[in-house]
Amino acid sequence: MNEANSVKDAINAFYKGAGINLKFTGEVNEKVAEIFGKMVIETQKCTTALKWVPTPTGGKATITWVAKNFTKSAINQLKEEQSLTCAKKVILDYKTSLKLASLGI
Repeated sequence: MNEANSVKDAINAFYKGAGINLKFTGEVNEKVAEIFGKMVIETQKCTTALKWVPTPTGGKATITWVAKNFTKSAINQLKEEQSLTCAKKVILDYKTSLKLASLGI
């Protein structure tokens, strides 16, 4: 599986773990990876569920960083109610930005 597919799988696993019925079908590029990295960091701010995920080097997530550090097993951390609420808010806040990034905008 290539890194772009890993990023897409990570985003979709994040949605599923948050209990959101969305599917990311856009194109994966560095901007998409960067925004997803921001989503992970924002989720870390309001729950301890993803605290173990390391901060991206240089402050911006890359496709390689997402593929390496955000596996489906990370989603198991989002089971508690506080985590679910937190992740849902982050998804809502970044949904449009992620879509625009996948379109190259």
